Amino acid sequence: MALDELPPPIQREIPEISIAFHAYSSNPKERRVMINGDMAEQGEQLAPGLNLEQITPDGVILAYKGFRFHQGVR
Repeated sequence: MALDELPPPIQREIPEISIAFHAYSSNPKERRVMINGDMAEQGEQLAPGLNLEQITPDGVILAYKGFRFHQGVR
């Protein structure tokens, strides 16, 4: 599911997400992404309740309050 497919009240609660750097590798330990100016790895908490679950070839999968959603890179 994409961010804009989440229920509107949940969309409004999620902090702004800006992806400045995205590096995907077949080795999960080598995957990196820069979100809102901070480098992050899979499994990290980005903000209270907002977790980076997975770095995919075309973006990231995030989780917030039981909702999982995809944020693509542009």
